[in-house]
Amino acid sequence: MDKTLCQYHPTQPATWQCSPCQRHFGDCCIPLNADAPDDAPACPLCRSPLTFLGAANTAQPFWERLPQFFAYALQTGPLAFAALLALASLFMPRSLILWVALLSVATKYFHSVIEASSEGRREAPSLMEAFTGEGFSLFFKQMAVFLVALGALWLAADFDSEVVFWGMNIAIVLLLPASIIRLALSRELGAALSPDQVGEVIRAMGWRYLILCAFLFILWQSPGYVAWMLASGLPKVVLMPVATFLFGYFGVVMCSMMGYAVFQYQGALGFAIAEEGAQVGLPEQEWRRRRALADAEIRLKEGQSDGALETLANALQRDPEDLRLNERYHQLLFGLGARERCLQHLTHYLPLVARQNPALAATALLNARQLQGDYLPDDALVCEQVATALLERHRVREALSLLRNLHQRFPDYPHIPRAYLLAARGFAEGLGQLDPARKLLAYIRARHPASPLLDQVAALEETLGRLEGVRR
Repeated sequence: MDKTLCQYHPTQPATWQCSPCQRHFGDCCIPLNADAPDDAPACPLCRSPLTFLGAANTAQPFWERLPQFFAYALQTGPLAFAALLALASLFMPRSLILWVALLSVATKYFHSVIEASSEGRREAPSLMEAFTGEGFSLFFKQMAVFLVALGALWLAADFDSEVVFWGMNIAIVLLLPASIIRLALSRELGAALSPDQVGEVIRAMGWRYLILCAFLFILWQSPGYVAWMLASGLPKVVLMPVATFLFGYFGVVMCSMMGYAVFQYQGALGFAIAEEGAQVGLPEQEWRRRRALADAEIRLKEGQSDGALETLANALQRDPEDLRLNERYHQLLFGLGARERCLQHLTHYLPLVARQNPALAATALLNARQLQGDYLPDDALVCEQVATALLERHRVREALSLLRNLHQRFPDYPHIPRAYLLAARGFAEGLGQLDPARKLLAYIRARHPASPLLDQVAALEETLGRLEGVRR
């Protein structure tokens, strides 16, 4: 099964689907509200409830997680289970009944590992999982599956044909993992022996199922090879528990791999579970912002520019001081060429952004000048803040236009000396025009003789004097 991607962000996996619209959405488009976790998200286009796709699209492919599977089996539960097997092997080598009991415990634990991994749980089951729930019945069901496989192999041997015999061997190797998975998930012998249900597992994984079988075959052989390599250096009394411990460890690795493969292809198997930590809800205010921004972007990509503007306008009615919403609304109005609405919005947006992000305010003013060449803010402080940001971007003429005749436009503004000192520096340093700079400094001295900025005025006058001397 190939991954389904977000309709509007092709690099992001999809986690939600709208059946009426036939659209897939990623987490980037559908933020969740942490303050209302039970609220089902709705489609941004038709408002219908969305279908959760689970983690099948976001899960890492199982063949890329081999180190995690080996680390999974090193948790406390699996190690305690393997140690229990090793200890038991020392005391009951000849008791068939005790071996059946031990294998029943092992079967129950292996199946609990498959079940836990199929649900995306990162923590392995504890040792107590091996002693709760079904025990002997599950073991006998699993033995029945193995006996059916052995019976098929025995029948194939009767044909006196190596092709038939090895063909049956390969078929058993390929079908057995899917049958074990079915038994672990449904606990029904009929499901484990049903061609349809076993085939459903194989069809869900497609050709990746062959990769799973190859890894499982290698892991199944691993305990025997490790025990064979240790056989020459260890006495039999030690080798037996070591081999049993390895069987328990590698068995957990195999089962965790099978369970995770089910988790990865859960959508095709008919259920959906979120991966642990995959989706995090947002606080109410942040959620409202993200939802409005995402809905507007979706509508814009669908060619519904009016709907995108309406979405942002409605969001701004609830949160008029939200800088990110105002910024996106301005960008959209400017990009769509909505001149009157953009200029009208600037009366609210420009003072807000000038306080919080002057550099962004400078961009907004430059946009406004493209719509109206002589545009000027209605607030003296905004003019000064935006002019400062423009000078930092070396847009000197635009900055000076905001400060020109500021004392006449805003006679009650208390920071005229500061603004004109800024303008004088712009003339001198940005344009190299010394005379206008001197006139502005002279104005500050004449009209604001008590200004605390006179020391800076004097320093700048001295700098201007040196510059005039250099020019002569």
